[in-house]
Amino acid sequence: MTGPAPAPGGWRARGAALVGAHGRALAGLGVVTVVGVVATAGFQLVVIRGLGPVEYGLFASLLAFLNVASIGSGALRNSVAVDTAASRAAGSTAGTPARRLLDGSAVEALVLGLVCTVAGVVAAPYLTASLDTTVVPVLVVAAAALPYFVFSRSQGLLQGAGDSRAVVLWSTAAQVAQFLLSALVVRLGGGALGVLLVFLGVGVVGALGASAQARVRRLVSGARPFSADALVVIALTIAFAWLTSVDVVLVRSGALEADAGAYAAAAVLVKTTLIVPTTLSLYLLPRFVSARDDTASVRLGVNLSLALALVTGLAVWVVVTVAGGLVVRVFGGGYEQATAVLPALALAWVPWAMAQSLLIRLTAAASRWSLVVLVLVAAAQWVLGRLVLPDVDAFVVVNAGVGAVALGCMFVVHLRLVRQAGRTVQAPTDPAGGPGATPGVPL
Repeated sequence: MTGPAPAPGGWRARGAALVGAHGRALAGLGVVTVVGVVATAGFQLVVIRGLGPVEYGLFASLLAFLNVASIGSGALRNSVAVDTAASRAAGSTAGTPARRLLDGSAVEALVLGLVCTVAGVVAAPYLTASLDTTVVPVLVVAAAALPYFVFSRSQGLLQGAGDSRAVVLWSTAAQVAQFLLSALVVRLGGGALGVLLVFLGVGVVGALGASAQARVRRLVSGARPFSADALVVIALTIAFAWLTSVDVVLVRSGALEADAGAYAAAAVLVKTTLIVPTTLSLYLLPRFVSARDDTASVRLGVNLSLALALVTGLAVWVVVTVAGGLVVRVFGGGYEQATAVLPALALAWVPWAMAQSLLIRLTAAASRWSLVVLVLVAAAQWVLGRLVLPDVDAFVVVNAGVGAVALGCMFVVHLRLVRQAGRTVQAPTDPAGGPGATPGVPL
């Protein structure tokens, strides 16, 4: 089954329509995102050089768990944004004064944040032993989860109200603050614990500030907490965040400390590939939701996202292959091993970047089958990773294979959804905008 016929001029015209409709907004987001990327790169250089391979390996392992929670909170942000936008379009109570102290999205943020915090506290003894550290850094990471969920909930309200720029500005401000404060902490000898405390403090300030802005604008969510689709969206994003973060934890717990630190430093550079799908998700996710039954637009959006992720991944591979020798000069002594693993690691992350681009579309569809795929892939990644470690080179190859399998299975789910939507598109067009209607401009 196929979707609506392309606009006159074929795919070139549709591409031009996409650029005309979304180019300026995406360019604006891109400029602010670049500032955030520069701040993040500066932060990584500061902590890598300041902490050294061994302590940085510990920091990266603990940060991976916080990343899982923060990206999971990003899923909450997307869910809240879509619901808020839909409620405003329908003329419901979103954007009017709240009559309740906590709306559905606030309940979700508090519950999910507390669950992550409690999980971190419960897992603290295991993590302390596995990572050979004290319990305090683990508890700091656990405490940081709650404010990041509250922060993301407020960003979702702002995004749903049509203020995507505010969302990016809040995120970029947090990245800049983390960079500047971490540089100060490292210079004062605060170590990994001090940098983790910076993350906690920035999360608290961001949560308070963004919540105040949303409150001033009287933004609320009209959905009941934890609907079935919302739970699937949150689970999908957390599962994929785990898949793209747990490699550092596996290497830290299964390889020599020096090898783990070198791998973590190399992974930081290579995972810049994921910036592209992350930025695209902020803008495209609500549009994939609104164009769910427009198979032509969905296919075009998916194909362009995959192509962009592929090109970006290959570009990163070329850069690290040609200029990988600069790693030692940039990061400092002790990271010579990172140079050797960089080219293979860059190629290994290309399928993961493409899979994250495809995840935007699958998240918009709240695909249950995608969640099943990711859970099975996560189990395979953990088992296979434990089997091949402490051989880091073998782990890189295995993780690349797992990423390719994940991408292939997710694409099959995408094709299945396209076929299902194609059958819906065959229904007569509803002039009022029913299931058979197709938008005039793609996505």
